[in-house]
Amino acid sequence: MKAIQFNSNNVITTAVKCMQHDMDEATAVSKGMMAETLKKRMMRGEVVRFCYQKLNGEIRFAVGTLQSDAVKANVTGNGIPKRLYGMFVYLDLQKMEWRGFKQERLIGIVD
Repeated sequence: MKAIQFNSNNVITTAVKCMQHDMDEATAVSKGMMAETLKKRMMRGEVVRFCYQKLNGEIRFAVGTLQSDAVKANVTGNGIPKRLYGMFVYLDLQKMEWRGFKQERLIGIVD
């Protein structure tokens, strides 16, 4: 297995967003690292199971990827990308639709 290289700017950006939501510094940095790990694993083609808290308070267990072939097959090109709203966007493999969540709501990576 190849080591994951973190982009420290992305980790810091996510940590700052988390701290703006009254999160302590250690938790914010760990969420930043977790979000960066999730993104890197998905982008290298892995199918990743993870969970996050939805806006209505429910916990969502998701299975997603950002594998390039799957992404290209599911891009329709209409609308404004969710990433411009500060969201983490992924291809949900259970529903075969695009989903997104705020990175500060990430709970953990299951596997």
